[in-house]
Amino acid sequence: MIRSSAPRTCTRWPAVWLAALVASALAGEAPREYLDEQTGATVTAVAEPLVFAYPRRHLAANVRDYATLAAASVNRGGRIEYVLIVYFWSTVDPRVREEPLPSAEPLAIQADDRRIVLRLRARSAREAGIGLPVHAPPGATAPPSIYATDLAAVRFMAAARQLALLADSNGTTLSYSLWADRRPALSAFVRHMSSAD
Repeated sequence: MIRSSAPRTCTRWPAVWLAALVASALAGEAPREYLDEQTGATVTAVAEPLVFAYPRRHLAANVRDYATLAAASVNRGGRIEYVLIVYFWSTVDPRVREEPLPSAEPLAIQADDRRIVLRLRARSAREAGIGLPVHAPPGATAPPSIYATDLAAVRFMAAARQLALLADSNGTTLSYSLWADRRPALSAFVRHMSSAD
């Protein structure tokens, strides 16, 4: 039997490389879990939050109000609660701002044709079991608003084709459009929490 001395090519390398690339991407979207030393709760939060924006073109071309939204679970002694953490912030110069940032209530998520009305869960993050800030925007001084939710609603949001945040400002409903789409991180959070059940 004659053996060829030609080097053998490995047909598995592209598959191995692709699997490593996918694993690396998923690791970046994996939820963050930690024991909150201030409250004693185990907090699991999305790796990256969704960011919504509302343009303020009448003030300047690239000035916007923003809303950062992060999903999290709070486990206190085996009792798990799901929350949405929302920060309202802005790049509008406070000296020229005429209207305040939106109020904490009413607030809703428009996910495709479904409107998910958010119910305020706590007046402070600590009251909800979160002592350390979760995805606080840089430079934002406003405290977060904490809303009760469930895993089914978060799953629906992660799978929706269109997402918007509806907030009230002086009796007017403002529609914040999705500015930073991190739905893969939201999906990873849902998968992680579903496998933990």
